[in-house]
Amino acid sequence: MATIELKECDMKRVRNLNAKNEYGLYPDQMQRLITAHQKGDTYKRALIEYRLTDINYHREVEKLTAGRYDELRAEVKQW
Repeated sequence: MATIELKECDMKRVRNLNAKNEYGLYPDQMQRLITAHQKGDTYKRALIEYRLTDINYHREVEKLTAGRYDELRAEVKQW
């Protein structure tokens, strides 16, 4: 599997967004990210994974990359 190189401007935008959101997500925001990851292209998926990794959602990233979307959605509903 090839490594995706994210653009520095995109990474900066994500870091700023995370700081603005105080390094957390509401359940509805996470649900939107799950859907976007599922429907997105390779670059968009990598960007979402970067955003979640930046806010230490490593377990959630693991589930996204494994394609366990329904399991993650169910967990997010319990937040």
